[in-house]
Amino acid sequence: MQTTVLRFNFASPQGNPRTQSKLLSAALELAQWGESKGITAVSVDEHHVTGHGWSSNPILAASMFLARTSKLVVGVDCALGPLWHPVRMAEDIALVDNMSRGRLFTTVGLGYRECEYEALGVDFSRRGKLLDDLITRMLAVWAENGTWTRPHPMLFVGGGVQATAQRAARFGLPLSLVDYLPEVADHYRELCAAKGVTPFVMMPGEVNRGMIYLHDDPDKAWAELGEHILWEAVTYGGWSVERRSLMHIPGVQTIDEVRASGKYRILTPDELIAEVRAADGYGPLVMHPLVGGMPVEAAWKSVELLTDQVLPALT
Repeated sequence: MQTTVLRFNFASPQGNPRTQSKLLSAALELAQWGESKGITAVSVDEHHVTGHGWSSNPILAASMFLARTSKLVVGVDCALGPLWHPVRMAEDIALVDNMSRGRLFTTVGLGYRECEYEALGVDFSRRGKLLDDLITRMLAVWAENGTWTRPHPMLFVGGGVQATAQRAARFGLPLSLVDYLPEVADHYRELCAAKGVTPFVMMPGEVNRGMIYLHDDPDKAWAELGEHILWEAVTYGGWSVERRSLMHIPGVQTIDEVRASGKYRILTPDELIAEVRAADGYGPLVMHPLVGGMPVEAAWKSVELLTDQVLPALT
């Protein structure tokens, strides 16, 4: 079965609380309905002081989706580990792990926005040491208290540099890479082999499929709805001059640039079906239905095209 993921960050240009309420309600309804139609996972992330209502507590957000569903897996991609208290994070994850019976997958990483550290009173220069301390303490808390998932809830170490691979191998944890980085994955596997640890790598494919949005007329959709995608791409791309993830497009300014990047894509159902069938191992199909505060009705139409036309054709 094709792995399908709905990504949500709840962000919108003004971050108006009433808009956020509508986006949150729509996201929960889309996930609950989508589960019954073959959607397999939801992805949430963490950012602070954005001014746009960006998801700031991914464990809490994950718990909302998990409480409304029975089979969906929710991935936290990722939690900014140094900004959390180790015991609090361990207990929060354990609570959600027990409630969902093991359907929460959490990735912890460093983050890169100094303003987030400043807002939470954490020393940015110590983030590596803080993440090591967090992982050490969480594993100890889980060992002492027990969790539904044994020996502990699913925990990945996330990032995109050699130090990420070294940290994951040192703790004997799975590695989650932000992009197609085979050299980092190979380094991790070598370190695991030396330690007698079984490696587990989660890495995007060599071909970046981007975030997919479905519409019967892509050109019309870009003209009418592209401003929502552009807003997120510009906002996210402005946080760093370096490429930080699959979706990071530093310096992007226009819809044409976003389209050319291939990181946000609007396809027809037939185009997506043909693309998946032609691929040798397509990988997860990721949709971002409420991107940039997308109108709820348009988001529903996109997901319905996936569940009603695409997934039946791929079964």
